[in-house]
Amino acid sequence: MPQLRVYITACNIKKLDVKFYGIEKPRAWVTVTGPGDVKYTTKVGIGLDPEWEEETFFTIADPATEKIEAEFFIKCEKNGVEQQLGDKQSFALNKLLKDKATYKGLVVPGGKADMMFTAIDFGDEEAADEDDAFMDFL
Repeated sequence: MPQLRVYITACNIKKLDVKFYGIEKPRAWVTVTGPGDVKYTTKVGIGLDPEWEEETFFTIADPATEKIEAEFFIKCEKNGVEQQLGDKQSFALNKLLKDKATYKGLVVPGGKADMMFTAIDFGDEEAADEDDAFMDFL
């Protein structure tokens, strides 16, 4: 079965309005969900720009139709309130290139979390040529 490597590097949410969300001493983490509802959750990072540098692998039965979902969570260490920050986002796998890391950003209020997707044994060997036929009228 084809494998997908997901490498979750870091996040930067320094533009987050912490007063609006009622957050002091923030703790953040990312949960990535693959096919079959298989979940991976990063360790809890401290502050508004934690680094995780973690990887996980998912088995992909059909790269043309399956997706990876990601969610970002934040917790106020002071009052213990935990909340999802932003929406759950889906990432298609059908355009990934075989053995080439592709950047994916999980956009959340105040910033984003950075991830790299690598199709281990599926996907095209090289990117399809750009069709610039629309420029012919010039």
